[in-house]
Amino acid sequence: MARNKSDELVVHGTRVDSINEYNVAQALDKLNIDYEYQYIFGMAGIRGSQIIDFLVYTLPKPTPLFVHGEYWHKGIYAIDEQLKLADIDMRMRGTWAQSVVIWEHECEDEDQAFNSVREKLGV
Repeated sequence: MARNKSDELVVHGTRVDSINEYNVAQALDKLNIDYEYQYIFGMAGIRGSQIIDFLVYTLPKPTPLFVHGEYWHKGIYAIDEQLKLADIDMRMRGTWAQSVVIWEHECEDEDQAFNSVREKLGV
């Protein structure tokens, strides 16, 4: 994870969608936890596919970790987001751990993200 020449925030070579995602990536790196950023679940562009913010390689099973902002993941979008999480959890039951959500107000800076990641992933 680093800043590129144009000073955009980058995680594993991919420009981040938010400072909150960057903070969570910093926390995972600091905790020495392997992960894939922007993991494509399903076939890209095909109905039912999703992008998981982080697929975190926790033991004994990987954990899908989402960083949600209030605007896009609450209100009129809340039901859709809940259905997406339920779909992942149902399809990957027994293979992956239950999905985890860190809300933007839980990762506004790197220290807060570090504490949230530790608490939510139990590390």
